[in-house]
Amino acid sequence: MSRYAKPTSLDEALTLLGDASWRMLAGGTDFYPAQGTRPLTENILDLNGLDALRGIADTASHVVIGARTTWSELLRHPLPPAFDALKQAAREVGSVQIQNMASIAGNLCNASPAADGVPPLIVLDAEVELRSI
Repeated sequence: MSRYAKPTSLDEALTLLGDASWRMLAGGTDFYPAQGTRPLTENILDLNGLDALRGIADTASHVVIGARTTWSELLRHPLPPAFDALKQAAREVGSVQIQNMASIAGNLCNASPAADGVPPLIVLDAEVELRSI
């Protein structure tokens, strides 16, 4: 039997990840189409309860974009001109409905050859911050 969990903290999510094998769910824009009509048999770890992974913060030296930040949120944020290519990529990610749901990290992690956000993030010399168990 598959399990479903929606943690509300990073520590809780990491504990669950250490406990079993999980399929991650965030924006779901690739998750559901890939699933099709097949029944879910994998454990699902819903990341949508992790508010700590959402938002954009400007610091003195860099900009932090949370993994669950959507493309629409990125478009609305007053980023400096250096981020114009990333904003252009955000406009190219599917329809407005997709932009409202799809996460920045999902665009990176999905390994799609059409990952619109990857080239501008490379140009920005972006770094990915990871946590593990």
